[in-house]
Amino acid sequence: MPRHVRLGMMVLVLLLVGGAVYFMDLQRQVQRLAGLPPEAQAPALMDQPAFEATAPRKKVLLFFASAEVDGRLETEERDIYASEEITLEAKQILVALIKGSLSGHLPALPSETRLREVYWAEAGLLVVDVTGEARVRHPGGITGEVSSIYSVVNSLTYNLPAVSEVQILIDGAEADTLAGHIDLRRPLPQDLSMTALQNEDGDPAISETQEY
Repeated sequence: MPRHVRLGMMVLVLLLVGGAVYFMDLQRQVQRLAGLPPEAQAPALMDQPAFEATAPRKKVLLFFASAEVDGRLETEERDIYASEEITLEAKQILVALIKGSLSGHLPALPSETRLREVYWAEAGLLVVDVTGEARVRHPGGITGEVSSIYSVVNSLTYNLPAVSEVQILIDGAEADTLAGHIDLRRPLPQDLSMTALQNEDGDPAISETQEY
């Protein structure tokens, strides 16, 4: 057999062996990575944002679904740290909502929910990003869904005058609904028609008609 043919065959064999070794090593790496737990998409923010103990405090009203009257939102007073940053006050309000009622009202969101982030998007619009447990663990039903959504929307718009609308994201992405009924693809304004609160003129507070 000519020498150049033998050399060619040796090179071919070496290439085949090297390729096989590389392929097996690549396959092992893929299998190892597949077995690792998925990384968290964002840090959970269940703890309150850090403030100095001497920071000023302010009272806010949180909205929770009534355990006695279907479709009713009840209020609870809480203290938060005052801040010039809207998002810092919003985070405290949302964390308190997720932790739940202290007066026996129904949860605003499933307790497994975690707050991912809050964004001040533009004049009047606050964007709230929560984890998928808000949807996966939600008990469902149109009344429960409306109560959950407006627990969040009303708690933010009522206590933060600069906020007129709230958009809810789930796991960092726009969601069609929370539990199959209410459109979350658009920002939602305040709706106090489910509460006992009144407008400044003394009339029951009723917002613009919502399309559910």
